[in-house]
Amino acid sequence: MIRSVAGLRLSISFLAMLPLALRNWHKVTRKDWPFLVIVGWAGSGFPAFLFALAQTRISSAVAGMLNSLTPIFTLLIGMLFFGLLFRKSWLWGILLGLCGVVLIIGQVNHWTVGHTGWYAFAALGGTVFYAISGNTVKAHLQHLDSMTIGSLGFFTVGFPGLLVLFSTDFTTRLQTDPVALSSLGFIALLAIFGTVIASILFYYLIQKTDQIFGSMVSYLIPLVAVGWGLLDGENLHWTYLVALLLILTGVRTARST
Repeated sequence: MIRSVAGLRLSISFLAMLPLALRNWHKVTRKDWPFLVIVGWAGSGFPAFLFALAQTRISSAVAGMLNSLTPIFTLLIGMLFFGLLFRKSWLWGILLGLCGVVLIIGQVNHWTVGHTGWYAFAALGGTVFYAISGNTVKAHLQHLDSMTIGSLGFFTVGFPGLLVLFSTDFTTRLQTDPVALSSLGFIALLAIFGTVIASILFYYLIQKTDQIFGSMVSYLIPLVAVGWGLLDGENLHWTYLVALLLILTGVRTARST
């Protein structure tokens, strides 16, 4: 199941972006390809498998909490391997936003995490790869537009994704499982909106600002989830408003010089 979900997500993303990849092929040079491979695999390839594995045993709340560590790893990896200079405003902004995320997820999950086991480390690994991808884009691919980075990054993971997908019982399930088509539709939506479009916008944001500010979009994920819950009739708790203030203050602090 893990290979099917991850392989399908990567394959759909690859096929959706293939026309743009062929169109933008001439924009890159030989020296760009190693960094595009890093972005493709660190930004999409490995996290697709790691988060699919993690969420077989841990809750979405725990996965969201771990995903919110992306800005911290982005700062640490940037300083250690990409020559990123430390700013106090980044650290304070990261910590303020993280407090807001903890408040939201804690309230939604009633402050219980449960038994996460070693599967939490899979999600943690995914956030590390996100951090590597963001730093690589800012440090080595600033001269390329986000559409080129996204389309060719997905190209590097596309064929392996297809190989993984067709090494599973995907085609058999599609023919025999009554909910297979609806599941395929949901994964397609996840691939197009949650992977393709989100990645391109993420790369664009990093290029226009910096990798720390760009990575802080992970703080908005639980906030958006709460917003959808309110639209679905859930109650508005006061902690959500406090969390929103903390997150927005954190983002504003991280952008200050």
